[in-house]
Amino acid sequence: MTTLVQAALTLRRSARGSFGYATALIVFVLSLFGITRVPEKALGLEHILVLVGWLSVLVMRTTARARESRSERQTAWLDLELGVLVLAGFHSVLQSLGGLRSDFYPLLYVLIAFFSSFADRRAGRGLVLVAVGAEAALYFLTEGHTDPRPFALHAIFLTAFGLLSVIFTQAEISRVRMQSKRALTEEREKVRHDARMFRLVGAPTDGTAHDEEKLLRSSIEQVHHSLFYLLDLLKRTLGLHSAVLLLKDDSGENLRISELVTDSDDIAEGLFRTGSGAVAGAAARGAVVSLEHVKLGYGGICYYRGPAVVRAFMALPVEEDGHLRGALCVDRLDDRPFTPAEEAIVHSTVGQLLRAMENERVFGQLERSKREHAILHQASQALGAALTEDAVLDAGLKAASQIASYDFAAITQYDAETRKHSVRRAVGEGADVISSLSFRDNTSLTAMAVKNRHYLPYRGDFDAEQQTVYTRNANLRGMQSLLILPLCVRDEATGTMALAARTKDAFGSSVRPALQVLANQLAVALSNAASVRRLEELATTDGLTGCFNKRYFMEELERRLVAADRFKRNLALVITDIDHFKAVNDTYGHATGDVVIRELGQILLRLKRETDLVARFGGEEFCILCEETDAGGAVLLAERVREEVMNTVFQTEMGKLKVTCSLGVATFPIDAKDKDALFEASDRALYAAKHGGRNQVRTART
Repeated sequence: MTTLVQAALTLRRSARGSFGYATALIVFVLSLFGITRVPEKALGLEHILVLVGWLSVLVMRTTARARESRSERQTAWLDLELGVLVLAGFHSVLQSLGGLRSDFYPLLYVLIAFFSSFADRRAGRGLVLVAVGAEAALYFLTEGHTDPRPFALHAIFLTAFGLLSVIFTQAEISRVRMQSKRALTEEREKVRHDARMFRLVGAPTDGTAHDEEKLLRSSIEQVHHSLFYLLDLLKRTLGLHSAVLLLKDDSGENLRISELVTDSDDIAEGLFRTGSGAVAGAAARGAVVSLEHVKLGYGGICYYRGPAVVRAFMALPVEEDGHLRGALCVDRLDDRPFTPAEEAIVHSTVGQLLRAMENERVFGQLERSKREHAILHQASQALGAALTEDAVLDAGLKAASQIASYDFAAITQYDAETRKHSVRRAVGEGADVISSLSFRDNTSLTAMAVKNRHYLPYRGDFDAEQQTVYTRNANLRGMQSLLILPLCVRDEATGTMALAARTKDAFGSSVRPALQVLANQLAVALSNAASVRRLEELATTDGLTGCFNKRYFMEELERRLVAADRFKRNLALVITDIDHFKAVNDTYGHATGDVVIRELGQILLRLKRETDLVARFGGEEFCILCEETDAGGAVLLAERVREEVMNTVFQTEMGKLKVTCSLGVATFPIDAKDKDALFEASDRALYAAKHGGRNQVRTART
């Protein structure tokens, strides 16, 4: 029964593998008997069916060729199948266009050259033979020619196009391979040289990402030299054929060749199953495996491609901190078993290999620590030099990217009085949704990190379905690693720095301490920048109204006058004060007067353009400086201010109150040529408005 099943499966596979050939044969036979010819350029149902069937099979077999990974023999068979299919279809069309003497016949040479160039060489040669045979049948049988000379000439050209394409293509491929191999060898030597020089001459001090790559290269190169030297010494000492160090991959289920020294050209490329072959006892169970009098052709040694030719084999487990990491395998061609003394030498070599790898890990940790210190030192300098909060945020995120790679990062600020979180800066994937986010205390990881003053999540893993970073409507997506660090100043959390990555374990214990130190520095720098901002505001703004003060306004006026004079632009100055303000103070008190002054300042700030400058000069007098504005534009602004003040009802402790204001307008360079003259002209206009009845706008020329 089993034999019948196997025979049926074999027959099924053969039928599937020959389906394209059968279709090509059918199409060719139809062409041979002239059935595919189209009479009077009119397609019949039979022609459409043949065309659809041929195209369907061609698409299916092309898809199978592109999708499946097969051996070289199977690849050649598929290439030849596709070539024969296309050849049959081409001859079918060619017969409808005039046969072998059609003007389109030279396209056959192009077809043969194309397949011979890109298909397997055996398939190319086979297609040339099929093309010659098919043309012979069509030439002598279908078209009924008797002169063999045209056919012979065609056959010679078909063969020449096929063979020359193969020769030229293979020569070009060989040239490219040799050039690539030479370039790869030179690049490897350059990398090794750079790694050695980096290790001997310069340690990472600039804190850039290139240092981590250089450190990794130097570390790998050093391990490579150490392991190779030990294995080579072992091979020479024991007269070995091969000495191979096999280590487990991250999954622990497979072995890969970490280093080897061998005289064999038949070494296989990993991965190898941990529990299979002669190596399994050492790599999977921790036992010493020693094979004597190995039969020629034994297939249980995994690191050889074919049957082994060695006669003695031994594998020792490589164990570190109680965990099996792999196996050290040695073999030789002599039929001479390994002695206990030789086993002791191999065992000692295992210890040396482990020490070499451990020393390199320690060195790498030290160098990474030095690099982190360099990054933190640079970050401390950058944060200390940053005087604005935006500069501090940029410096902090840049330093974080040098310590750990992230796909998203954001810094939030927390207001303890309002218990509100706001995102100050967000970069990376999804930053456009997060950047303007503001939310109150909730159950998010951000809020919990602020409350507990401890980083979250504890293991650094992130699941968007179970965890919320900010709010449920603005949560991160597609991230697998997350670290939210509280920004603390004097034991008070002022915000957070969040980093997220698509990869797992991106913010483990190797980088988290450095990021925590950075977060502390960032918190202090943000607090200092906020203090600097508040000091600047106190030095440049009026405490009652929030407008600029007189000193800052005069400095800006001087600067903008110079710019206006240089670029020949207009500049307008509007001066306003409240009508009968002394009566307001005398009647209602100074507290009520302050309310009116404050509200007037807010009206001016609300009505001004973005480029306009508003300042309180003292008492109830305010100035508005308008760039690139003539007298007409300044009057329009002044009228809007006058009407807004006139229609505003001021709410005071003494009740509701209404006031009016007068405004004077002057422009540079029409009304004045310098700062003093501009103020004088504006004051004259304001004086005219006051004496003209108040609650009006006057210009320097009216």
